Amino acid sequence: MKNFTKLYHKIVILSLIWLGFTLPLKADTEADFNIRSGDKLDAETPYERTIRGAVISSEDNLPMPGVSVLIKGSTRGTATDLDGQYVLDVPDQGAVLVFSYIGFKNQEVVVGASSTINVTLEPDLTSMDEVLVVGYGTMRKGDITSSVAQVKPEEFITGAVRNAGELLRGKVAGLAISSSSGDPAAGVEISLRGITSIFGSSAPLVLIDGYPGSLNVISPMDIESVEVLKDASASAIYGARGKNGVILITTKQGKVGRPSVEYSSFMATSTFVRTADFMSASDLRNKIDQGLIDPSNDLGYETDWFGEISRNTPLNHFHNISVRGGTEQTKYVANMSYQNEQGAFIGSGNEEFKFRTDLTQFFADNRVRVNLNVLKGIQNIDGRFGGWAYRQALIRNPTDRIFNDEGGFQERPEQFQYENPLALIKEQDYRNVNDWTWLTGSVSYFPVEELELKVVGSQHRTINDFGNYQNRNHISTIRDNRNGVANVSNSLTVENFLDLTADYQKIIGAHRIMGMVGYSYIDWTNTGMSISNFDFPSDVFSFRNIQQGRALREGLPGTSANSFLNDSKLIGFFGRAGYGFKDKYNILGSLRYEGSSVFGANQKWGLFPAISAGWTISNEGFLKENSTITFLKLRAGYGETGSVSSNPYASLTRYSYSPTQFYFDGQNWQSVLNPVANPNPNLGWETNIEYNVGLEFSLWNNFMSGTIDYYDRTLVDLVYNYPVPVPPNLVGTTLANAAAMRNTGIELALNFDLITKKDFEWKTNINFSTNTNELTRLSSEEFQLQNDFFFAGGTGDPIQMSTHKIEEGQPIGSFFGYKSVGLLSDAPNPANNGTWLIESPDGEVKSILDATPDDRQILGNGIPRFFAAWNHYVRYRNFDFNLTMRGAFDYQILNFQRMFYENPTIVYNRLNTAFDPIDGQILRSPQSYVSHYIENGDFWKIDNVSIGYSFPTVNSRAFQSARVYIAASNLAVITNYQGLDPEVPRSGLDPGNDGRDKYPTLRTFTIGTDIRF
Repeated sequence: MKNFTKLYHKIVILSLIWLGFTLPLKADTEADFNIRSGDKLDAETPYERTIRGAVISSEDNLPMPGVSVLIKGSTRGTATDLDGQYVLDVPDQGAVLVFSYIGFKNQEVVVGASSTINVTLEPDLTSMDEVLVVGYGTMRKGDITSSVAQVKPEEFITGAVRNAGELLRGKVAGLAISSSSGDPAAGVEISLRGITSIFGSSAPLVLIDGYPGSLNVISPMDIESVEVLKDASASAIYGARGKNGVILITTKQGKVGRPSVEYSSFMATSTFVRTADFMSASDLRNKIDQGLIDPSNDLGYETDWFGEISRNTPLNHFHNISVRGGTEQTKYVANMSYQNEQGAFIGSGNEEFKFRTDLTQFFADNRVRVNLNVLKGIQNIDGRFGGWAYRQALIRNPTDRIFNDEGGFQERPEQFQYENPLALIKEQDYRNVNDWTWLTGSVSYFPVEELELKVVGSQHRTINDFGNYQNRNHISTIRDNRNGVANVSNSLTVENFLDLTADYQKIIGAHRIMGMVGYSYIDWTNTGMSISNFDFPSDVFSFRNIQQGRALREGLPGTSANSFLNDSKLIGFFGRAGYGFKDKYNILGSLRYEGSSVFGANQKWGLFPAISAGWTISNEGFLKENSTITFLKLRAGYGETGSVSSNPYASLTRYSYSPTQFYFDGQNWQSVLNPVANPNPNLGWETNIEYNVGLEFSLWNNFMSGTIDYYDRTLVDLVYNYPVPVPPNLVGTTLANAAAMRNTGIELALNFDLITKKDFEWKTNINFSTNTNELTRLSSEEFQLQNDFFFAGGTGDPIQMSTHKIEEGQPIGSFFGYKSVGLLSDAPNPANNGTWLIESPDGEVKSILDATPDDRQILGNGIPRFFAAWNHYVRYRNFDFNLTMRGAFDYQILNFQRMFYENPTIVYNRLNTAFDPIDGQILRSPQSYVSHYIENGDFWKIDNVSIGYSFPTVNSRAFQSARVYIAASNLAVITNYQGLDPEVPRSGLDPGNDGRDKYPTLRTFTIGTDIRF
C-alpha cells in the first residue's frame, strides 16, 4: 500500500509540473482570466480599440460558436466563430459587453482597460425552454406535465464507477440504486417506486439513445444526460415495456466548433468495508484451553484462509478518450474507453473495452439529416472466485495447512462440504467473454421547419462465450473420481429495431401545439448451446476439446448437450399530442396500441393510454411580480403501462424429453416426451395503472427549488404459477394473470443555491422518498391458491426453511419464522439446556424442539420504507468538493453469517462471537432460523467524497480545461447492523436476505484526471 501511495504522489507531482510548463507563467492583466459583471480596472485606455476574446460553456468548457456579443445600449455587435472567438471594436473603457445565447444566462462585462475578455456562459437552468429527453424525442421543460427527473454529468458520482447505474446513486428521489456486492463484474440493483411484480422483474426499462440496453454497455464518460420517466403518464408511450418506469440515457453528440479532445483516466484501489470476524488459529487454541472446543480440532498449523484468497492491493485503472466537433452541416463524436479492475479476491476481475462513434450529416439545405452510430463493447470476466470459495475460506480450520507433504493442495475429502478455497480458485481454467455490437442509422426529413419525418433502423448483436474446466487435481476428482470436469456454452442474441415517426411542433401566437405519431417493430432472437462433460485423459486442452471427455459418450449422469432457439416480436402503433397556452396551461396525451407474440392467442394486443396536465401558476398575473415565488407549477397525470414476460413461449404447451423415462419402439430405446407447461391463451400483460400529482417550485430567485410528487400505483393482472387439476390439464400448475398489488408513495427533492459568488459556490440538494406496498389480491375466480399466501426464499442447508411469506393484505418482503425469546435453562433433560425458546403467535413460550410450522410469525420486512440522500457541491476558486450521502430506513435484515456461524455446535470454523453468552448461557441449539438473527438495517452512508482542482487554462494553447481529483467511495457507514454491509439485495420475493456467500462490499480510493485539448 505504501508503494502504491508513493506511485500516486509521483504521478500527481509529474502531472502538475507538466501542466505548469504548458500554462502561462504569469497573467498580464485581470482580463487574462474570466471577467464577470462588476469587475473594474483602473488603467487608462484609448478612446476606441479592438477587444478580442473567447466564450466557452460552463457545462463542458467547450467553445461556443454563434454567441451574440453586443455593446450595451447600441446596435454594434458581432458573434463568435466556430472556435468561440470574437473580435469587436469598442468606443471607450466604460462600455459594457452583453454576451447572450439561447438557453444560457446573459452576461454583462465592463470593458475596462483590457484588450482581451474571455467569458464563461452558464446554462439558464430555470428557463422553460430547457430541453429534456422524453419518449421518442425531446420536449421543452415548460411543456412537460409528468414526473420526469434529469441528472447531468456535473451531478454524477465521481470516482471509480463500474457502470452508468453507479453514477446515479442518491441523485433521483424514488430511484433506489444499491451495490450489495464487491464483485467487479456485479451490476447494480435498481428499483423505481418499489416492487412491481411477484413473478417478473421490477427493474426499470433502460434505453440508450432510444434503444433497450443495460447500464453496462456504455462508458460512463460518454453520457450527456440521464432522464428518468417516473410515472406512467410519462412512460406509457413505451407501452408493454414501461411498467417499471424508464431510464433514458443520452450519449454525447458532436458540437459545432473546432475539434475537442477529452482524456479522462483514474487509478483506484479498494479495501473491504468490513470482514467477518472468524476465529484465527490463536483464537481456536484459546477456546481449546478454555475447554470449549475439542483438542482434536488443532491440526498444528496456522493459516489465514481469508488472507490467502485476497489481494493486498487490487488495482483498477480506467482510460477514456473522446473526440468531437463539427460544422453546421457535419457533426461527429468518437469515444473509446478501457477499464481493468482487479477484484479484492484472487480469481475475480473485470476487463472492458468500449467504443462508440456517431456521425450526423445535413443535406439539401438542412432539410435532410442522416445519422450513423456504432457502439462496440467487449467484456472479459474472471470468475474463478465464487461464493463457494468464499464460504470455504470462512469455515476452513485456521490450524489446517494449504499444501500437503507432496506439494499439492491439502484436501480432506472425508469431511462433507469441506474444500480448500485456494485450490478451488487455482485448479480451474475459466473464460467468460461478452461481446456486443450495436449499429444504428436514421434519416430525418424536414419538409417544413415544424415537421420531422424520421426512420430509424438498428441491430443489436450480443455474443457470450463461456468455458470452465476443473482439472484432474481438483477436489471433484479426488472426491468424486471425475478426472477433469468441463462446461462450455455460447449464445447469440440479435435484436432488430425499426421506428417510423412523424413529429410536428408549431407556435401560433400564445398557442403551442405538438403532435407525434409512430410505428415500432422489434424482432428478438436468442440462440445457443451448452455441453457438460468429464473424465478427460489429460488437462492439456482444458475445456477447448470437450469431446475428449469419456463421460458424455457413455451417457453418465452429470453430462449434457443442449441447444436452444427463442424468438419473439413486438409491434406498436403510438401517438402523442400536446397543447400549451401562454406558457401557463399544458395538456399532453399519448396512446400506444401494441402486440406481442409472447402472450396468449386471446391477449396478443394491448392498449396503453396516458393523459397529464400542468398549470404554471407563477406565470399568472397575480404571481408575476411576487418576490418570493420565482416558479410554481402544478401537474397531474394518469397512465397505463405493461410488461412483457421474459419467456417467449409462456402461453403455449411445452414438452421436454425425460432423461430417466424410456420406451422400446421395437428396435431402440427412446426417451419419453413429457409435457412441462399448460397452455394459457389468456396469458397477457401485467398492467400498471398509475395516478401522479406533483408540484414544482422555485423560491427567492432560485435560492430554493424542488419538486414533490405523490403517486398511487395499482398493479393488476400480475402473473404467478397457480395449481390446477390433472386431468384435464397436462401438468399441475398454470402461469396466469390473477394477482394484484398497490404501491403508494411520496417523493421530495429540494435544491439550494446557498452561496453563488465569483470565487465561492455552495449548492446542496436533498431527496427523500417513501413507498408503501400491499399485495391486494393473490387469486382470481379461475386461478386460486389453496391458501391466501405462499412462501419464498430459503435458508439453505442445513436449516432448510423458507424465509419469507407472501400473503394477501400484507406487503411483499415479510420475514416469516420463529420468534426467539431466550435460551432454555431448566429442561428435564440437561442436554437440551441452551436451546432456543420461541414464542408462538398466541403468546405461548416453548422450546424450539417442540415447535411446529404453525408457531412461525411475521418477524419484519426486508424492503426499506424510507430512502434519503443529501448531496453537496462546493467550489472555492479553482477547487471543488463533492459529497454524496444517502440512507435507507425502517427495514430488517436476516444475517445469514450469524445464523450459520455464530453457533458453538458446528464442526467447522465459526465467528468469534459464537461463544458469547445469550441471557447468561452459551447457545447449544443447532443452527436455526429465529428472530435473534434478524436485525434492523437502517443506515446512513458517506457514499462518495471527491476533491478536485481545475487549472486555469484560459490562455493555454494546449488545454481547454485540466482537472485532477481524488475521491473515496463507500467511505463510512452509520448503522447498528452487525453484518458486513446493510446494503443487501432487495429485489425478488426474499428481500433482506444477507447471504452467507456474498462478495463483501468495498471501500474505494481514486485519483483521476480530466483534460480537454
